[in-house]
Amino acid sequence: MTFPVSPSPGDDPRRFLIQDPMGIRHPIISLLAIDSRTDRAFGLGTAFRIDPFGGYLTAQHVLEEWLTPSRPQQTVVGLLNPGLVYGRGSVGNDSMVMIASATVFRTQSDDVMRDRLLGRDSSRMAFDCMMLSFKGDNTRLHEVRDFLPLRLTGKWPKVGDEVMAIGFPELGSIQDRTIDAEVLTERMYGSIGRVTVVLPRGREHRPWPTFAVDTHWPGGMSGGPVFNQDGEVIGLVSSSDEPRSENAQSYAFWFAPVRGIERNLPHVDPSNPGWVRGWAVVRSAPWHVAAMTNDRARADELCATLTPDYSVRFGSLRAGSDDFMGADS
Repeated sequence: MTFPVSPSPGDDPRRFLIQDPMGIRHPIISLLAIDSRTDRAFGLGTAFRIDPFGGYLTAQHVLEEWLTPSRPQQTVVGLLNPGLVYGRGSVGNDSMVMIASATVFRTQSDDVMRDRLLGRDSSRMAFDCMMLSFKGDNTRLHEVRDFLPLRLTGKWPKVGDEVMAIGFPELGSIQDRTIDAEVLTERMYGSIGRVTVVLPRGREHRPWPTFAVDTHWPGGMSGGPVFNQDGEVIGLVSSSDEPRSENAQSYAFWFAPVRGIERNLPHVDPSNPGWVRGWAVVRSAPWHVAAMTNDRARADELCATLTPDYSVRFGSLRAGSDDFMGADS
């Protein structure tokens, strides 16, 4: 396998445009803040789908500030793949999805007593990672079930390995006076770099597993997936040095060293990237997988509509196939 996309001849591999309306653009989406007073859209970062049931990941720093009660004038949305558009096209409401839930990872700070005396939150960011789901009232959200294969265990990156990040560094809206309207620019980019250092315990003030890469990942790429050369997502874009600084690097939050991370990603098979865990409706002879769900009750309902030789089993299914491995629930 290789990276999910490759730069065209003549492109700079450190930053190249991805124009793939039917492939990788479906499970990777941009995140926007929309000012309710002006309707001006601001690009925040990137998120990507990790299972067919609507689970997404992004970097925690991308949204933590914007989801607080102190920002009542802003609405945060995900922008679904607009499809193949030549020139300018309108962005319909069906392209925008509202956040239904956001789950963060936090831990106690080093000085709980001081924080309490100062009336501050005594917790701090444990990992630069956030889980998202979007409200299911948007039919387009259910039309595409593609998701990215996560590598949660094994195959640690090594210094010199090539990795690729994908995201939306140019996302935002501007006033176009020629048509007297706001124009939203959304371009997906890839960026390939080499791993320069591997830090399973992280860095000072950022104590989560990290690896550094010898290229610059701009802010709009934050939260975007980072792939190894097998096409597996091994982390997400977390931060970058200033591009003008000497030996500037970018940093990825890295899944594999986090103990028990699979408990927080229940539908991701930790050992088999691209497999999804859930309740399957199966028939043994001849073998057939009729459905895969994230809910036992829903699986039972589906099973009841089929012939008696179907049953409900918990396990992992390889996406796009009938390959299934049973497991204890």
